[in-house]
Amino acid sequence: MSDYTLGDDLYLGITPSGSYYAVQDDTPDVGRDFLHSLLRLPNSPSFNLDMACELSGLKGKAALEFVHWMQEAGFVYGFADVESAPKNSIESILPELLKPLSDEGKAILAESRGLYLGAAGYPHEVAEELAALSSNLSAAYARHKEVLKGNLGHRQKAWGLVDANGNSEIGFWPLYINDTYFTLIIGGMPQLNQLAFKQLIWALEVRYGQS
Repeated sequence: MSDYTLGDDLYLGITPSGSYYAVQDDTPDVGRDFLHSLLRLPNSPSFNLDMACELSGLKGKAALEFVHWMQEAGFVYGFADVESAPKNSIESILPELLKPLSDEGKAILAESRGLYLGAAGYPHEVAEELAALSSNLSAAYARHKEVLKGNLGHRQKAWGLVDANGNSEIGFWPLYINDTYFTLIIGGMPQLNQLAFKQLIWALEVRYGQS
Protein backbone atom coordinates (compact mmCIF):
# COMPACT_ATOMS: atom_id res chain seq x y z
CA MET A 1 0.00 0.00 0.00
CA SER A 2 1.06 3.57 -0.60
CA ASP A 3 1.87 5.83 2.33
CA TYR A 4 -0.09 9.09 2.53
CA THR A 5 0.86 12.17 4.49
CA LEU A 6 -1.41 15.00 5.57
CA GLY A 7 -0.78 18.50 4.26
CA ASP A 8 -0.64 21.30 6.81
CA ASP A 9 -3.53 23.74 7.17
CA LEU A 10 -5.65 22.31 4.33
CA TYR A 11 -9.43 22.21 4.17
CA LEU A 12 -11.33 19.47 2.37
CA GLY A 13 -13.71 20.72 -0.31
CA ILE A 14 -16.02 19.07 -2.80
CA THR A 15 -16.00 19.68 -6.54
CA PRO A 16 -19.03 20.18 -8.81
CA SER A 17 -18.44 16.63 -10.09
CA GLY A 18 -18.46 15.32 -6.54
CA SER A 19 -21.65 17.25 -5.83
CA TYR A 20 -23.33 15.68 -8.86
CA TYR A 21 -22.18 12.17 -7.98
CA ALA A 22 -23.60 12.57 -4.47
CA VAL A 23 -27.13 13.43 -5.60
CA GLN A 24 -27.57 11.73 -8.99
CA ASP A 25 -28.73 8.45 -7.44
CA ASP A 26 -30.27 7.27 -4.20
CA THR A 27 -28.38 3.97 -4.17
CA PRO A 28 -26.12 3.94 -1.07
CA ASP A 29 -22.39 3.48 -1.51
CA VAL A 30 -19.37 4.47 0.55
CA GLY A 31 -18.30 7.30 -1.77
CA ARG A 32 -21.79 8.80 -2.00
CA ASP A 33 -22.28 8.59 1.77
CA PHE A 34 -18.93 10.33 2.31
CA LEU A 35 -19.89 13.17 -0.04
CA HIS A 36 -23.31 13.59 1.58
CA SER A 37 -21.65 13.86 4.99
CA LEU A 38 -19.19 16.45 3.69
CA LEU A 39 -21.94 18.52 2.06
CA ARG A 40 -24.04 18.59 5.22
CA LEU A 41 -21.34 20.54 7.07
CA PRO A 42 -21.89 24.32 6.99
CA ASN A 43 -18.16 24.92 6.49
CA SER A 44 -15.42 22.91 4.79
CA PRO A 45 -13.62 20.94 7.50
CA SER A 46 -9.92 21.06 8.28
CA PHE A 47 -8.38 17.92 6.82
CA ASN A 48 -6.93 15.53 9.39
CA LEU A 49 -6.96 11.83 10.15
CA ASP A 50 -9.83 12.04 12.64
CA MET A 51 -12.01 13.85 10.11
CA ALA A 52 -11.17 11.34 7.37
CA CYS A 53 -12.10 8.46 9.68
CA GLU A 54 -15.34 10.07 10.86
CA LEU A 55 -16.68 10.91 7.39
CA SER A 56 -15.59 7.69 5.69
CA GLY A 57 -16.34 5.23 8.48
CA LEU A 58 -12.87 3.73 7.94
CA LYS A 59 -9.84 3.65 10.20
CA GLY A 60 -6.25 4.81 9.93
CA LYS A 61 -4.49 4.37 6.63
CA ALA A 62 -7.64 2.99 4.98
CA ALA A 63 -9.40 6.32 5.60
CA LEU A 64 -6.51 8.29 4.07
CA GLU A 65 -6.38 5.96 1.07
CA PHE A 66 -10.11 6.42 0.58
CA VAL A 67 -9.85 10.23 0.60
CA HIS A 68 -6.94 9.97 -1.84
CA TRP A 69 -9.10 7.84 -4.16
CA MET A 70 -11.90 10.42 -3.94
CA GLN A 71 -9.42 13.12 -4.89
CA GLU A 72 -8.11 11.09 -7.82
CA ALA A 73 -11.72 10.64 -9.00
CA GLY A 74 -12.12 14.42 -9.05
CA PHE A 75 -14.74 14.50 -6.29
CA VAL A 76 -12.82 16.32 -3.53
CA TYR A 77 -9.80 18.57 -3.24
CA GLY A 78 -7.66 20.26 -0.60
CA PHE A 79 -7.30 24.02 -0.44
CA ALA A 80 -5.90 26.68 1.86
CA ASP A 81 -9.03 28.70 2.66
CA VAL A 82 -12.22 27.58 4.37
CA GLU A 83 -15.40 27.64 2.28
CA SER A 84 -18.94 28.06 3.59
CA ALA A 85 -22.35 26.97 2.40
CA PRO A 86 -24.68 29.77 1.23
CA LYS A 87 -26.01 31.66 4.26
CA ASN A 88 -29.28 33.04 2.88
CA SER A 89 -32.52 31.09 2.52
CA ILE A 90 -32.89 28.63 -0.35
CA GLU A 91 -35.72 30.64 -1.88
CA SER A 92 -33.73 33.87 -1.99
CA ILE A 93 -30.58 32.42 -3.59
CA LEU A 94 -32.17 30.08 -6.14
CA PRO A 95 -32.51 32.54 -9.06
CA GLU A 96 -28.82 33.52 -8.98
CA LEU A 97 -27.68 29.90 -8.60
CA LEU A 98 -30.02 28.46 -11.26
CA LYS A 99 -29.31 30.91 -14.08
CA PRO A 100 -25.65 29.85 -14.71
CA LEU A 101 -26.66 26.17 -14.96
CA SER A 102 -28.12 26.67 -18.47
CA ASP A 103 -26.47 28.10 -21.57
CA GLU A 104 -29.77 29.93 -22.10
CA GLY A 105 -30.08 31.14 -18.51
CA LYS A 106 -33.23 29.04 -18.00
CA ALA A 107 -33.56 26.67 -15.06
CA ILE A 108 -36.08 25.59 -12.43
CA LEU A 109 -35.83 23.67 -9.17
CA ALA A 110 -38.93 21.57 -8.48
CA GLU A 111 -39.82 19.35 -5.55
CA SER A 112 -41.30 15.86 -5.71
CA ARG A 113 -44.95 16.94 -5.68
CA GLY A 114 -44.50 19.03 -8.81
CA LEU A 115 -44.24 22.46 -7.19
CA TYR A 116 -41.35 24.72 -8.09
CA LEU A 117 -39.15 26.32 -5.44
CA GLY A 118 -37.36 28.79 -7.69
CA ALA A 119 -36.80 29.65 -11.34
CA ALA A 120 -34.59 31.70 -13.63
CA GLY A 121 -35.47 32.71 -17.17
CA TYR A 122 -38.97 31.20 -17.16
CA PRO A 123 -42.23 33.04 -16.43
CA HIS A 124 -44.30 31.82 -13.48
CA GLU A 125 -46.89 29.95 -15.57
CA VAL A 126 -44.26 28.04 -17.56
CA ALA A 127 -42.33 27.18 -14.39
CA GLU A 128 -45.50 25.75 -12.86
CA GLU A 129 -46.22 23.57 -15.91
CA LEU A 130 -42.66 22.25 -16.17
CA ALA A 131 -42.52 21.49 -12.44
CA ALA A 132 -45.77 19.50 -12.74
CA LEU A 133 -44.33 17.68 -15.76
CA SER A 134 -41.23 16.76 -13.77
CA SER A 135 -43.40 14.99 -11.20
CA ASN A 136 -45.09 12.96 -13.97
CA LEU A 137 -41.73 11.98 -15.42
CA SER A 138 -40.54 10.84 -12.00
CA ALA A 139 -43.62 8.67 -11.65
CA ALA A 140 -43.04 7.23 -15.13
CA TYR A 141 -39.47 6.33 -14.22
CA ALA A 142 -40.63 4.65 -11.00
CA ARG A 143 -43.07 2.50 -13.01
CA HIS A 144 -40.52 1.46 -15.64
CA LYS A 145 -37.21 1.50 -13.78
CA GLU A 146 -36.90 -2.31 -13.82
CA VAL A 147 -36.79 -2.22 -17.60
CA LEU A 148 -34.66 0.94 -17.91
CA LYS A 149 -32.17 0.10 -15.19
CA GLY A 150 -32.37 -3.69 -14.95
CA ASN A 151 -32.99 -5.06 -18.43
CA LEU A 152 -31.46 -2.22 -20.47
CA GLY A 153 -28.75 -1.24 -17.99
CA HIS A 154 -29.44 2.52 -18.16
CA ARG A 155 -28.29 3.90 -14.83
CA GLN A 156 -29.02 7.55 -15.64
CA LYS A 157 -32.38 8.79 -14.38
CA ALA A 158 -32.50 12.12 -16.22
CA TRP A 159 -35.05 12.77 -18.95
CA GLY A 160 -34.60 15.12 -21.88
CA LEU A 161 -36.24 16.65 -24.92
CA VAL A 162 -33.63 16.68 -27.68
CA ASP A 163 -33.44 18.12 -31.18
CA ALA A 164 -32.64 16.21 -34.37
CA ASN A 165 -28.91 16.38 -33.59
CA GLY A 166 -29.36 14.99 -30.11
CA ASN A 167 -28.74 18.34 -28.40
CA SER A 168 -30.76 19.02 -25.27
CA GLU A 169 -33.61 21.50 -25.55
CA ILE A 170 -34.81 20.86 -22.03
CA GLY A 171 -33.67 18.33 -19.45
CA PHE A 172 -35.02 17.00 -16.15
CA TRP A 173 -32.28 16.02 -13.70
CA PRO A 174 -33.17 14.18 -10.47
CA LEU A 175 -31.48 15.24 -7.24
CA TYR A 176 -31.66 12.83 -4.28
CA ILE A 177 -30.94 14.32 -0.86
CA ASN A 178 -31.67 12.10 2.14
CA ASP A 179 -35.34 11.15 1.76
CA THR A 180 -36.12 14.30 -0.24
CA TYR A 181 -36.35 14.31 -4.03
CA PHE A 182 -35.91 17.32 -6.32
CA THR A 183 -35.78 17.84 -10.07
CA LEU A 184 -33.46 20.34 -11.69
CA ILE A 185 -35.06 21.45 -14.96
CA ILE A 186 -32.65 23.03 -17.43
CA GLY A 187 -33.49 24.73 -20.71
CA GLY A 188 -30.80 24.36 -23.39
CA MET A 189 -27.47 22.73 -22.70
CA PRO A 190 -26.69 22.06 -19.02
CA GLN A 191 -23.69 23.78 -17.44
CA LEU A 192 -23.24 21.81 -14.23
CA ASN A 193 -19.46 21.80 -13.88
CA GLN A 194 -19.22 25.09 -12.01
CA LEU A 195 -19.39 26.68 -8.57
CA ALA A 196 -23.10 27.60 -8.82
CA PHE A 197 -24.09 23.92 -9.03
CA LYS A 198 -21.92 23.01 -6.05
CA GLN A 199 -23.41 25.89 -4.05
CA LEU A 200 -26.94 24.79 -4.97
CA ILE A 201 -26.37 21.22 -3.82
CA TRP A 202 -24.54 22.38 -0.70
CA ALA A 203 -27.43 24.65 0.31
CA LEU A 204 -29.96 21.86 -0.25
CA GLU A 205 -27.88 19.34 1.71
CA VAL A 206 -27.52 21.67 4.71
CA ARG A 207 -31.27 22.34 4.77
CA TYR A 208 -32.76 18.95 3.85
CA GLY A 209 -30.02 16.40 4.55
CA GLN A 210 -29.74 16.62 8.32
CA SER A 211 -32.55 14.31 9.44
